[in-house]
Amino acid sequence: MLRVESLTKTFGETKALNDVSLHVSPGEMVALIGASGSGKSTMLRHVSGLLAADPVKGGSVTVAGRPIQSAGRLAPNIRRERASISIIFQQFNLVGRLSVLTNVLLGALGRTSTLKAMVKAFSPCDRRLAMEALAKVGIEETAHRRASTLSGGQQQRAAIARALVQGSPLILADEPIASLDPESSIKVMELLQRLNREDGLTVLVSLHQIDYAIRYCPRSVALKNGVIRYDGPSEGLNGAAMRSIYGERSATIFDGGKTLADDGDAPRSDLGVPAGLGAPMSLGIPSNLGRSHGAETRGDLGAATDLDLGAGHGEPSSYADPASTFGASQLYS
Repeated sequence: MLRVESLTKTFGETKALNDVSLHVSPGEMVALIGASGSGKSTMLRHVSGLLAADPVKGGSVTVAGRPIQSAGRLAPNIRRERASISIIFQQFNLVGRLSVLTNVLLGALGRTSTLKAMVKAFSPCDRRLAMEALAKVGIEETAHRRASTLSGGQQQRAAIARALVQGSPLILADEPIASLDPESSIKVMELLQRLNREDGLTVLVSLHQIDYAIRYCPRSVALKNGVIRYDGPSEGLNGAAMRSIYGERSATIFDGGKTLADDGDAPRSDLGVPAGLGAPMSLGIPSNLGRSHGAETRGDLGAATDLDLGAGHGEPSSYADPASTFGASQLYS
């Protein structure tokens, strides 16, 4: 489904990605984890064709066998390819003054003419798909409400419905629960998991909440300083792996300061409060993690760093939703 080969991206003197390769098979649900600035969002931008890599020989991204970029050049038909890749964002990227239904219909912009899009003349088929998508995510009753009146969790489910209307077999989710409360976070992750298991969609989701990665994603890929340091079963994220990815102190800031055991004695998570919401969080490590799970840990990892790869390094601090191919904010402002 997804093949990333030898990808490198430099902002100024900082390598945001350094010779990264990643293969995701059809039907997988994979968590992309790592500290802030480790390269997670940069990776997703390259996969979606929103950012071109450094012109390195052999560097390429293909999705479902279709080239997205190669050797630092985006595919000639990249606008069409972007429209076929579903992305879910942390900040939802809904147009607040439009109805929820219209926002979901923006997922069809890639197959709708500019003129029809400007007057919201979406086809009956797309309108039916949009209502079905809203029903699937459980908020069909909000279809005719302004998007700005929805709660954060409802807005994120509307964004997922928009992604479903795009019809892509691959969903990229860039920290989709970072701004949500615990209950809404669980609902969104359960929804992504259901789409993966029942509809066979491939999901690559970046997360800061490690216990959610363990609970919902069978496989985790950890980035540190633009390099993949761990690629293996999420169950294998034991104390040693956590310290190698996030630094020595990382194993003591969860579960009320209790050190995450390397020998597999850590308690299971109750999915309390995600990191960053003001309370300690249990990592949810099962009791058998002292055994080998075949995970790959790469290199001498050292201490975690928190690089700011924002506009100051040449990377845009935000990026447009490829579902809104023609720029929904401009079309409907």
